[in-house]
Amino acid sequence: MTFETMGLPPWLLDGVRAMGFERPMEVQARCFGPAMDGRDLVVQSRTGSGKTAAFTLPLLAQVKPTGIPTVLALGPTRELALQVHGVIEQLGKPGGLRSACIYGGTGFTAQLEALHDGVDIVVGTPGRILDHARRGTLKLSGITRVVLDEADEMLSAGFYEDVRAILRMIRKIEQMFLFSATIEPGIENLISDMMVDPVHVNLSGDRVDVDRIENVAYLIEEEGPRIRSLVSVLESEDPGAAIIFCNTRKTTESVTAYLRRRGYDAAILNSDLPQKQREAVIQRMRDGRQNLLVATDIAARGIDISFLPCVIHFDLPDDTQQYIHRTGRTGRVDRRGRAVSLLSARDLHNLKRIEYRYGIKLERAQLPSREETLKMLALRRIRELKEKADCQPVIPDEFQAIAKEIITDPDAETLVAMLVDQYLSAGTTAGGSVSSDRGYDDPTRTESGDGASPGGHGERPRPPRKDGGSRRGSGGRPGRR
Repeated sequence: MTFETMGLPPWLLDGVRAMGFERPMEVQARCFGPAMDGRDLVVQSRTGSGKTAAFTLPLLAQVKPTGIPTVLALGPTRELALQVHGVIEQLGKPGGLRSACIYGGTGFTAQLEALHDGVDIVVGTPGRILDHARRGTLKLSGITRVVLDEADEMLSAGFYEDVRAILRMIRKIEQMFLFSATIEPGIENLISDMMVDPVHVNLSGDRVDVDRIENVAYLIEEEGPRIRSLVSVLESEDPGAAIIFCNTRKTTESVTAYLRRRGYDAAILNSDLPQKQREAVIQRMRDGRQNLLVATDIAARGIDISFLPCVIHFDLPDDTQQYIHRTGRTGRVDRRGRAVSLLSARDLHNLKRIEYRYGIKLERAQLPSREETLKMLALRRIRELKEKADCQPVIPDEFQAIAKEIITDPDAETLVAMLVDQYLSAGTTAGGSVSSDRGYDDPTRTESGDGASPGGHGERPRPPRKDGGSRRGSGGRPGRR
């Protein structure tokens, strides 16, 4: 199948070509026919396989530009909603179709203006969509088609009641699409309640694509500080860019602070971060101006960074599905990827569950020693300083004289270390509110300054350096016919 033989409207075909798509990906080819025939779809396909276009293309091919919403697409995060909205905007604009993105964490004004001006497709998160519907600022009576993206998350306890409430407000659902990388057996009963004779398209087979993604586990000592192991992994792997996944918001704060304190270009992404900062961080990552992103699972859902070479599981997830969703951030659109896990003895049970559930085997790797890590770190910082020295104006004689005296001083090592400390700690980074200094919440800090438990207490830190370093329901489908 080609886009030409799919029977897309000429304006939509032009939009597809303008986005650089050459041939339909498998999930797009498999879904298009049944979707155009009006069938419900339950689609399981790996992250990064082209799912967004798989449901947007048939919808855009059928929707008419009336200014009254007839399509509702729901996703669990603001980032995912914005991503879907962006694709719809880009592809639908030549056909006169308009979309509004409705999500929380931001003001109502712009969303109210967009809805007042008239839209054909509404994309958003359940909480804010339900809020607008109850206020009467979003009329759901004209909706005939519904999409649940990341359906496993949308039908989980956190979103289920809001999703059901929204569906009950829709008079007649003619077509429903459920898309996800993983669909657990427990969701099947919910699907049968909400859909009529759906077509099942299963392309991921409950597996991580081992041909594209290398799954590696670094063995770490139980009594050793995990954060130090992360630094060893970063020095050994030297990823051009990576998302570091943590299980809790508190851990993201501690890890980000620790990495910044040591000069890494690390930004935080969790649900506590204001929406504008979240969007700015993600955009910097997409633009290649941010190297490391420390994130929780829910915050990173829907982040589409096509070039991302690596993800790092700082904490192995308790839910095996999350391993799939995390790992799917790399190796997207048939690119190669690498998923690295920090593995201690207490993680062995979860590791075996992941390997058994998805039929993969994580390659075991050995961490470099502490001495090797420090050597790699030091050599890299020296290279950075030399590069800066090559680009700097002539250094004043006074500074050169101070440097000579420092070199010959008996405490030269301590003095240079203090200067490096100040150099790495200077300025601020735009990647969030976490900052660092001697008294920050260092996850490896104890009374002796070298413990293993996260979240140690200390003074309020000063901001990190500015340049960030060079590292890179209830039975029956509501409103059903």
